[in-house]
Amino acid sequence: MALWNFPNCLGAIDGKLVHVQRPVKCGAQYFNYKRTFSVNMMAVVDARYRFLFVVVGAQGSANDASVYSASSFANALENPANPLAIPPARFIPGTLVETPMLFVADDAYPLKPFLMKPYSDRGLNASERIFNYRLSRARRVVENTFGILVSRFRILQANMQLQPNRVCQVVMACCVLHNFLRSKAADRLSLPNDMDTDTESCVPVDFVQHAPRHAGAGYNAESKVIRDKLAAYFVADGQVEWQWKHANVTVHK
Repeated sequence: MALWNFPNCLGAIDGKLVHVQRPVKCGAQYFNYKRTFSVNMMAVVDARYRFLFVVVGAQGSANDASVYSASSFANALENPANPLAIPPARFIPGTLVETPMLFVADDAYPLKPFLMKPYSDRGLNASERIFNYRLSRARRVVENTFGILVSRFRILQANMQLQPNRVCQVVMACCVLHNFLRSKAADRLSLPNDMDTDTESCVPVDFVQHAPRHAGAGYNAESKVIRDKLAAYFVADGQVEWQWKHANVTVHK
């Protein structure tokens, strides 16, 4: 919350393609949408660019949603026994609005009470654009983490001349070393660079209100309600002054 202004968020989830030489007798299983051969890596990252969970080895033809659904991480989140010891629901700071502790992801992932994704790009209103910006801002830590990992371990920059099982071992070793190196750097992490420090723009906006879409019937109706609670918070007590500019919402003073 303090670094990325997204309340009750435990981490960000995303996938990455790790490019490899064509495995022997693989057919099209490792052939991805970028028309290269790869294995798929899924990671969960905290606010300080450290890996919380990594799974690597899915065939490159698999999409992010299917890799997530098949992962032990997704199974653990769905497990009522709570093997990950996820904290119980909490109030959004400064409010009496309660939400589960959750993770953020892009629109390739399913919407769940514990997994927030953006609103569809079609017909977005002002508050939905603000929510999408705030979620994207929190979610980009995982993309930044992938960038740090690849720049630090250059074996990840080109096609690995290894079979997939060896690729998985190399990637996992890189992630472990990355976390070791981040353990000291994390304490010196600076604030994100998109903050607007112009104090003249720090005027609360009170004319934008969130109007929830029709929740409808379906398995994710509860998830939509939680997303709407966050969207309403971001344009009320939880607004930050620079969000209007970055979400391309015109503010009249």
